[in-house]
Amino acid sequence: MRFIYTKAFAIFSACLAALAVLVFLQAKGWLDPLKLALLESPRPIIILVSDVTLPVKNFFATIYQLKAIALENKQLSGRVSQLQQDMAQYQDVMRENQDLRNELGFVKTSQLSLASCAVLSENSFIQTNAVILNCGTDQGVGPGQAMLSGGFLAGKIVSAGPHTSTALLITASGFSTDGSVSQTGQSAIVMGSFSSGIILDQVPQTSALQTGWLVVTAGINPQVPKNIVIGQVSQILSSGNDLFKRAALISPVDFSNL
Repeated sequence: MRFIYTKAFAIFSACLAALAVLVFLQAKGWLDPLKLALLESPRPIIILVSDVTLPVKNFFATIYQLKAIALENKQLSGRVSQLQQDMAQYQDVMRENQDLRNELGFVKTSQLSLASCAVLSENSFIQTNAVILNCGTDQGVGPGQAMLSGGFLAGKIVSAGPHTSTALLITASGFSTDGSVSQTGQSAIVMGSFSSGIILDQVPQTSALQTGWLVVTAGINPQVPKNIVIGQVSQILSSGNDLFKRAALISPVDFSNL
């Protein structure tokens, strides 16, 4: 019986009584306002914390997104540059392929004795407006022979070794060959010129000459076959008082892409 009078029993009894009171109040529904007040009391604090933390969260999220966008933009810029480089190489290969097709077509249809050569370098140390070819005497190439590109006269061989040779371009100031006006058969001289490109000279004043007419090789020099197209008359340079007619020619050869 001493337990009833102890402090522990008193605390236990008080807790049991309080629990009974809470159960009674809950059963009556009188605790609902208190529960609602307890649940709603943290809401202002939650809203305040959310208003403070949300901009900070958005700020750091924006920084992360900007960093990701910058990295992606750098990667895309690199891919664009690579694609542009690949496209330029592809176009260059296509042009070269088309040039080779044109050359091959001319070789198949031509009755001339030809040696296939490639340009190793431009502007030889020996000659200006000259190119070095990867063919020489071992391939039957020798000085004085004509160099063709796409079937058109591009120059003449000025020196040859066993495996390489140097060709002077038709536009060089030291170049000259016999020519003929295709429409009249009139013989003339074709010369290179730094200022005017290609010049047709020594055409008699009595011989007709008009812009648009073709000039071909005359075949006087046996090393330069007859009727190879040199160019087209683009401008009459002489006047009626000159002893001979002179004209500027335009070559169909692309000398920058031999």
